[in-house]
Amino acid sequence: MSADSPGLAPAARWLRGWAAPIHRDGLALVLSSGLSSVLGLLYWVVAARLFSTEVVGVNSVTLSTMMLLGGVAQLNLNYMLLRFLPVAGGRARRLVVLGYLVSATLSAAAAAIFVAGAGVWAPELLAHTGRGRLLLLLVPATALWAIFTLQDFVLTAVKRATVVPVENLAFALLKIALLVAAVGLAPHEGIVVSWTVATAAAVVVTNGYLFWRALPAHEARTRALAEPLSLAGIGRFVGADYAGAVCWLAATFGLPMIVIAVAGPTGAATYNIVWAIAFALYLVSSGMGQSLVAHVAAEPDRLPAARRAMEVKAAVLLVPAVAMIVFGAPVVLGVFGPEYAETGTGLLALAALSALPNIITTSTVSVARVRRQVPLLFAVPASVAVLTIGLSLLTLPRWGVIGVGAAWLTSQTLVASVVLVLRSTRLAGRRRSAGVS
Repeated sequence: MSADSPGLAPAARWLRGWAAPIHRDGLALVLSSGLSSVLGLLYWVVAARLFSTEVVGVNSVTLSTMMLLGGVAQLNLNYMLLRFLPVAGGRARRLVVLGYLVSATLSAAAAAIFVAGAGVWAPELLAHTGRGRLLLLLVPATALWAIFTLQDFVLTAVKRATVVPVENLAFALLKIALLVAAVGLAPHEGIVVSWTVATAAAVVVTNGYLFWRALPAHEARTRALAEPLSLAGIGRFVGADYAGAVCWLAATFGLPMIVIAVAGPTGAATYNIVWAIAFALYLVSSGMGQSLVAHVAAEPDRLPAARRAMEVKAAVLLVPAVAMIVFGAPVVLGVFGPEYAETGTGLLALAALSALPNIITTSTVSVARVRRQVPLLFAVPASVAVLTIGLSLLTLPRWGVIGVGAAWLTSQTLVASVVLVLRSTRLAGRRRSAGVS
């Protein structure tokens, strides 16, 4: 059968669709998230084998603190770079340096403040590590992590997203190798040290590639597409996007605290494992949305078609994955133990299903980033977060952890429905206007 035969034509068109740069880069980001999740789990398996439970506990809390402080302090500048680098022209390198400096400085300051007050909010961590060692570990690690998280968005913004999975694969493997070496060299802080050294290596190598090759080429290629940029305009974008991101962080990181307070440690353990699986599904839409912003920011006329294509491609990836998880939830959770399968099957099914309406809410935020629609940048994630937290507070005491899954599915579905209604209303209005004219 020839390549042009009717039987192969649909498959060929489907493959060509994925080969388009906007979808290829989105798929690369999804692949990167998958690799990071799998190798991240392997890292902690190795850490648990090499270090005592106490050392793993203290180091894991230190790393979680580093990520939380870096995430909050960086002001969501990752999406600022993703949105404005494609239209920065000859100012691209300056914009990246500015983003790095602001993010690293604020993250290091946040880490220093955390250590200064650790006796109040983290006394056990302080007792195990000591203030001096905690300061030496946390401040540089947090600053480096801030740059590390930004550089993937820079690569995506300059159309080099296919480098991201390679970079993250190398980072993950280097972390594991350094972990083995750190057992004898740093038996108490080896986990944090291995993570920080691997992060530093990834930052140096990746930004060497960015500043000596990718960014100069990007500036030359996009100089004619440059838009006027002002600090005021960028500030409005960052303010709204950051406010929405804080609401989203409150739902994703804050809900476990509510769950443990209402359902106890057992309920929290079930919820955290289920949410880790469900959140991996959310990353599919996130990766596709990042690619959309990077590829369409300089050509907003392509936005309606790009948004539709993004939603279709995300659905193609997610629908079968969600179906397998929903119907195989007992088997998936049985890997962690029978108690998780018993208490988390319904929760996992509902949380996985919520990834489908999340396609619409994520695409809406991505479009708002391209169009700089400040109200939507805040309203969509804030609405999902407020509804999810509010409904969880109502359902948790009555239904247990399955109520949180119902809250996620309900909030995502409601916000996505409102978005679709408003979208169809605007479309109908444009068609009537076109008919009248």
